[in-house]
Amino acid sequence: MIKRISILILICTFSNLYAQKIIKFEPSILECQYYKTVDRDTANRGKDIISDYVSLRIGKTTSMFYGPKELNWDSLSCNKELKFQFYIERVQKDILPAGRFKERIYKNYPTNELTVYDHFALMHWTYSEEWEKPQWTLIDSVKSILGHSCQLAKSLYRNRIWYAWFTLDIPINDGPWKLCGLPGLILEAYDPHKEYTFTAVAIQSKNIADVGIYDYSEYDWAKTSRIKFLRTKFKELHTDRGAIMSQMYNLKRSTIPQKLKHINYDFEETDYH
Repeated sequence: MIKRISILILICTFSNLYAQKIIKFEPSILECQYYKTVDRDTANRGKDIISDYVSLRIGKTTSMFYGPKELNWDSLSCNKELKFQFYIERVQKDILPAGRFKERIYKNYPTNELTVYDHFALMHWTYSEEWEKPQWTLIDSVKSILGHSCQLAKSLYRNRIWYAWFTLDIPINDGPWKLCGLPGLILEAYDPHKEYTFTAVAIQSKNIADVGIYDYSEYDWAKTSRIKFLRTKFKELHTDRGAIMSQMYNLKRSTIPQKLKHINYDFEETDYH
């Protein structure tokens, strides 16, 4: 099945280029895969945690942070039949075909800016902002991650405190999400309550695709600003979609107010409130 999917992806790549938007920035020199966790119930910590793998693909001047499952899911868009079959197979195994995390972040694209793409509320969103790097304070603590000696640093970045373990073995000032600005690659990062954690699980330096934009579906992206994006996403998080659909289609629904799940947590950056 995996071989069949690979072949069909290649066929789509060559026969449906008109349906794709691929912009390659530069060759990659390194890719680091992290295991990301999000605690969605800060009132009962540890009771509602979601997790998945995310990747940081690094070039000489730019980098892209993305969910590999989401990227693979998007790459199947050129063949609806195959995509549907792939969806059915994953759902039967209780696996989300596009993964948990759909956000893509491009550092230094455009130059000295940061660009974000994301999907929510049945829409596709993008914004660019000035590339504001965290300011770090070094802490006298060391440990080993993936065989690399790491040092601890701390930063208050957009209203959330972050701890980051970075290694001078890999002198690249980058890291997961928007975290960067240290003299070595960040291999682990988390906030004090570990509402968000990123832990490196693998590092690859060969056979890596280029850093760039891979928009296989050519989505109609709604452009906005960072603050409006976060406010809109927060509002969506607190919207009872079931109630809205019931009202739209005149469906019967319990008159008892429904308690929304997963609303007592916030995003990685909270300075938009």
